[in-house]
Amino acid sequence: MTVNLPTVVVIGYNRPKSLGRLLRSLSKAHYPAGNVRLVISLDKSDTLEPLQVARDFDWPYGDKRVIAREQRMGLRQHVLSCGDLTEEYGDIVVLEDDLFVSPHFYEYSVRAAAFYADEPKVAGISLYSQQFNQTANLPFTPIDNGDSHVHFMQLAASWGQIWSRRNWQGFRTWLQEQGTDVSAIEGIPGDIRSWPESSWLKLHNAYIISQDLYFVYPYRSLTTNFGDPGQHFYVASSRFQVAIQQQRIDYRFARLEQSLAVYDAFCELSPASIKRLNGKLAHLDFTVNLYGCKDCRNGLQLTRTTKPGVHSFSLSMKPMELSVLHDVEGEGIALIEAAQVDEASLSAPRTQYDTYRFFYKFPSLPVICFGFLERLQLMLKGAKP
Repeated sequence: MTVNLPTVVVIGYNRPKSLGRLLRSLSKAHYPAGNVRLVISLDKSDTLEPLQVARDFDWPYGDKRVIAREQRMGLRQHVLSCGDLTEEYGDIVVLEDDLFVSPHFYEYSVRAAAFYADEPKVAGISLYSQQFNQTANLPFTPIDNGDSHVHFMQLAASWGQIWSRRNWQGFRTWLQEQGTDVSAIEGIPGDIRSWPESSWLKLHNAYIISQDLYFVYPYRSLTTNFGDPGQHFYVASSRFQVAIQQQRIDYRFARLEQSLAVYDAFCELSPASIKRLNGKLAHLDFTVNLYGCKDCRNGLQLTRTTKPGVHSFSLSMKPMELSVLHDVEGEGIALIEAAQVDEASLSAPRTQYDTYRFFYKFPSLPVICFGFLERLQLMLKGAKP
């Protein structure tokens, strides 16, 4: 039996040091026998250093191809053109230049791509372990999924992802029919909706949300993000650094329909999963809004509030949904009519303070002051023309 070996596609622009760091991590990873192809695609920039780094890089594991774009494409068009390489290569592993890979990223990629090749509800596979809810600006921890090494999220991955030809054709067909105006699509988190029209990831998220598709996410990360200054960050940021897998494991994967760890675009556990473990909620229809980022105006919602609801739970276990799954009664979480919840209270200073105390140890005054000054610096940089 011949196993299809995914092609590694590296996306770069004008950061030669970042590109070199990623390529060095790739050179130290483990690969099977066969032709492991590497494509390095570089958008046109004002420096030739990235191109020199790409050309000088030795790749002993298979064919190496360097694509130097003759015209400036911009990030969206560049990524879309790299996704189109699935027509030529089939499965591809896409890595932007500010990433760093685990030595075992390729085995995970081969096995995950094969396992989910015919899964119609899967739109792609992440190599990055999601540990932060960017919409809520708070930590995210998924519940376990039995003996599986992965879980599911209705959130497109961009910090290391696998696309098959089928995955990409589905997105491209939708994009051709839908166009780039996604303002009428419901269920898109506010922060994603506010991203500029030039964002390819905004479009990909709109696609999977509107089509009710999912990405596969690992519990143990196969990539990490250095947050180098560029189109994503004004200054270097370690915010999205995560621990990467160091030793080989025998990967186990789960089917979507059999999984408990299924999350939406807001990083909220699906109501179906909650009902499976807490029978008293099985007959009820409700929206899960524990992070408080959804605009819920009608019906029941499961959210953080001190008001009593149809059922009330203690805001004590981590992640928050565990208190509901295990029916830990108390105060802080309630299944309550949306009309009874003051949406403004979810963003009130007191609520934000209580939420911060739940997720973090409260910092010292010097740390608070330093963080304020850094935030101010970022705001000023962002305001510059």
